Formats: sequence, structure tokens, C-alpha cells
Amino acid sequence: MSVFHTYNKDKHLQRALNLIESDNSVEHVYACLELRFCIEAIVYQKLLHGVECLPNTIVNKWQPTKALKMLVELDKLSASDCVVEVNLSHSSKPPESGWLFLGEQKLPPVRWLNKIYNKLGNFLHLVEPQKAIEATHRDIQKDLRDIAEQLKQYVRSNILINYKNIDIKQCPACQQDIAFSLKNVRDGETRKCSNFRCGALLTVKANIVKQEIKLSCNTYDVKCQLTFPLN
Repeated sequence: MSVFHTYNKDKHLQRALNLIESDNSVEHVYACLELRFCIEAIVYQKLLHGVECLPNTIVNKWQPTKALKMLVELDKLSASDCVVEVNLSHSSKPPESGWLFLGEQKLPPVRWLNKIYNKLGNFLHLVEPQKAIEATHRDIQKDLRDIAEQLKQYVRSNILINYKNIDIKQCPACQQDIAFSLKNVRDGETRKCSNFRCGALLTVKANIVKQEIKLSCNTYDVKCQLTFPLN
């Protein structure tokens, strides 16, 4: 089954557009959900397309924002905007004309994705007490229209570029799986564990010939330098 069918981003966007134009503010909240579903579909299509390269322990736990950030780190080409064209002229040099458009991959920037996804999430909560005092009504319709308009360009994307040469290792400190691009990783570099509860600094030992890497980390006991008088 096609990844475009499994995660139908256009369906969620269209539902959101219909809900946004409603005069009922309650339906605008449901539009937030559909827009978040649309964002998830955009990213999860990409994940599902390359799922054979990644273990379930990573795929099943990734949120959209974290997933896209990791994919950009793994392979900038396969996680960025790309237009694919073909030319049948059989020329020895790149021809200037006669190119046939095959499709386009268009993925949102990580910073924009994180901002919009969190903003939509905030709309799903009640207004904080301090803001509720200042205004009794929150109109999110215009914001939702703007977000939906920006999402249209990513919904139109109709191809996905796959990523390869991925190695999976566990963090020595917390045992979380971490994905590495074998063509981007450098021997001796330091990487931070992607598990925010861990954050261990990992030293990478890369063997380019064998196409594998190893991780190690040092832990230290830290003695508090402050002393407090006893009462």
C-alpha cells in the first residue's frame, strides 16, 4: 500500500479547511486537530517510506518534530526540497531543454514545523487564567487560515527521496537507539544523546571501511562546592 494512501495529508487538510470556515468556534478547535494530523501525515509518510532502515524502537517513539529533525541530520538531501526531472535526449552534456517533470519532494523546515505544531497544540488547551481575565473570547480562525495556507505547499508534494547508509547504535548511558548517517559522521566527534532525559555526551569512533561506528561516554562524580551552615 502506498505511503500516500496510508497517511493521506490532503484529506486532513481539506477537513481542516472546511472546519475553519464554520461559524462555530468549537469546530475551529477540531480544525487544529486536523492540521496537526496533516503535519503528522507529511512526516510519517517520509518515515514509512524509509522504515526498513530504522528499528521500531525509533520509529514508534518519534514525534513529528523530532522525526524530521533526525532525518535532516541523517541525510539533508533526502529530507529537503527536491524536484526530480528526466531528459531523454541522450546528450553527453546536460541539455538546456526537453526536461520532463516527474515530481517534487517538499518538506517543512524543522524550526517552522516545531513552531506551528506547538502553536496548534496550544489552541487545544483552555486559555490560561491571566489571559482569560484580559479577554473572554479567543479567535483563532485567522491563525488557522494562515497555517492551512502554508501547509498547502507541503501537501502538494508527490514523491519521497529515500535515505540509506544508516547505522543504529544504543546510547551506553540510557540504551536508547540513536541513528547515524555513515556518510556524515566523523571519527572522534562528540554527539549528545537524543534522549532529553539522558543528554549524555557520546564520543564517536567511526570505521568508514567497515561502515560501522561505536559509541562511548565518560561519567564523573561531581562534588558540590557549596557549604551551608547547620541550624
